[in-house]
Amino acid sequence: MRRFKLTSLLLSVVLLLALSSCSKTDKPKIVSCSSTLTEIVYEIGGGEQVIGATSFCFFPEKVMQDKASGRVKVVGDFMTMDFARIDSLKPDLILTDTNMQRQIADSLRKMGYKVLHYEPKSLDDVLACITDIGKEIGQEKMATRIVNGMKSDIAAIRAKTETLPKTKVYMEINHMGPWTVGNESPLEDLIEIAGGENIFGDTTIGVFVTTNADIVKRNPDIILSPIWLEAELGGWKGITPLYEIYTRPDYMKTNAVTHSRVQYYDSALLKHEGPRQILAIRKLAYLLHPEDFENPKETLPWELGWIK
Repeated sequence: MRRFKLTSLLLSVVLLLALSSCSKTDKPKIVSCSSTLTEIVYEIGGGEQVIGATSFCFFPEKVMQDKASGRVKVVGDFMTMDFARIDSLKPDLILTDTNMQRQIADSLRKMGYKVLHYEPKSLDDVLACITDIGKEIGQEKMATRIVNGMKSDIAAIRAKTETLPKTKVYMEINHMGPWTVGNESPLEDLIEIAGGENIFGDTTIGVFVTTNADIVKRNPDIILSPIWLEAELGGWKGITPLYEIYTRPDYMKTNAVTHSRVQYYDSALLKHEGPRQILAIRKLAYLLHPEDFENPKETLPWELGWIK
């Protein structure tokens, strides 16, 4: 009987050790090469698992605190990574995104690391990305809860905007070009849900270079121009002056300029393809239909220009 009890005790210890090992495996150490994916990991409860991030990872505030304390090491910016530093951290999982990081992802895989790479072309892809990362890092329940909440919010906003007239939107990604967005981008869905119609929604592509002549021909009701956050300069920079937009060839013929509807948008908010996309949609809905939506209190009025 004593031998049986001893054997049972040993089996229990082995089982506990095995479960402990599984638990550690479910919570991998993460290096994120993308500010968007860093934000997702933190928002779904995996912030303590992040050991490396980029200099462009600003959201949420906790990641800035973790970088300042040294708990999270800076491994590069967006386009350039310090592979030696990443290797010294020995992460279990590395996250990358967009076509601009494909080569980075390939290089890290050749070094033997597990890399998850994402290039969402729709808002559904963004939701799937959140769910997938949740499963991979052992935060599936929180990820599912967030995604379900986002779906509910999207349905509520869409129910209201479907009854409103569509506002024709020209969303400028960068005035150098000028660059804009087609229908293979989450931004297309954000515009549609917010009660807008992307004037380049018939273009099967993500971000691309267009022409001022084509913009004028498509006659937007509103022109949205980005403000960027440049960490090196310590503030919000990169604004395209209204004068530059208003005085482009024939822009005075567009509804947007005629009715003074050239406005700014927070690039870091709208282009961060994660949980804050709901806030981005609410902001867009206000910009497109200010009579029907309130300006979200969580955002500053960037649409009024560069506010110091």
